[in-house]
Amino acid sequence: MPKLNDIYTIIVAAQNANISAHTYTEIYGGSAGCTITVNDVPISVGPASNVAIWIRSVSGGVGCFLLGENQNVIQGSTLLG
Repeated sequence: MPKLNDIYTIIVAAQNANISAHTYTEIYGGSAGCTITVNDVPISVGPASNVAIWIRSVSGGVGCFLLGENQNVIQGSTLLG
């Protein structure tokens, strides 16, 4: 699902990713950068850098953040306000 008006509704630390509840389409490198394995390919993300990719699997990535959308768009996230 594409982001609406360049705004995502979900941001999570990569190590807390929930692929069954969210669809992630961008990786943010945080303030220090990070190394993460996405779709079985290890990649390095520089500090304050973004990588746009449809994420089907993720491991590692301490320091990375994943941006995306809820899969359940009717109920939304139970973590929001």
